[in-house]
Parts: sequence; C-alpha cells; structure tokens
Amino acid sequence: MEWNDLDLQGNYVEQLFKVIDQDRASRLFWYLRDLEIIGNGLRGLSVPDLEDQVDDSLHGFRLTWEELVQLMREAADIHDLVATAHTTEVTADLPSLEASGYSGCTVVIEIFDSGTYKVGGAAELVHDPAGP
Repeated sequence: MEWNDLDLQGNYVEQLFKVIDQDRASRLFWYLRDLEIIGNGLRGLSVPDLEDQVDDSLHGFRLTWEELVQLMREAADIHDLVATAHTTEVTADLPSLEASGYSGCTVVIEIFDSGTYKVGGAAELVHDPAGP
C-alpha cells in the first residue's frame, strides 16, 4: 500500500482526483467505515441518519465511488471519514482492517479530526500528486 498525505487546505475531492485513478476507482466495491461530517447525507438520508447507518453496519456502509465523491464534494466539513475499496465484496470490519494494516484493501481514504488526510492504495491505482 502506497500512502499519500494530502493538504487539508485544498479541496478534498480535487486532491483525491490527483491521487486516485477515477476510472479504476469506479469499478471497485466501496465501504464507508467511519463518518462524521457537516453537510448533506446520501440517498435521502440526513447526515445523522447516514452516520448512524455507518456506525451500525458491521462491514461498512456500501456505496459507489460516485456517491463517495458526492459526499466529500458536498460536505461543509469532514471531521472523520474512513472509506475502503476492494476488488470484491468484503465482510471485514474496521478494527480487523486497521489491525491488519488495511491488508486486502485496494484503496483507503482516511480523514481524522479535520487534520489528517491520507490516501493509500495499490500501486496501479495511486498516482504521484506531483507527477503529470
């Protein structure tokens, strides 16, 4: 897993697009593992309801790449967010994934305490943000 620390002063989504190959990302299985945001929910859910669904899901709240991008784009502030992507559907919980160093995850997006923004992924999905 290659990790990129990103600048919180910039736009979350624009930075994410510089690091992740969007075409490949759209073909993965995405899960929200942790969420605390200010902004809009998804699928007609309010933010508190979406956060509750994420918290209550043993294996993560399943969503598409497009929904994840929409959520991040429309958020006024992201306090905490952990999203993982996989090549197949998974049943792992967040503590197990963290304990294994996110083994088996194709991509990991972490935003903690509005202060740390990291993206990790398999080499074929991660671009060098300083590159072309």
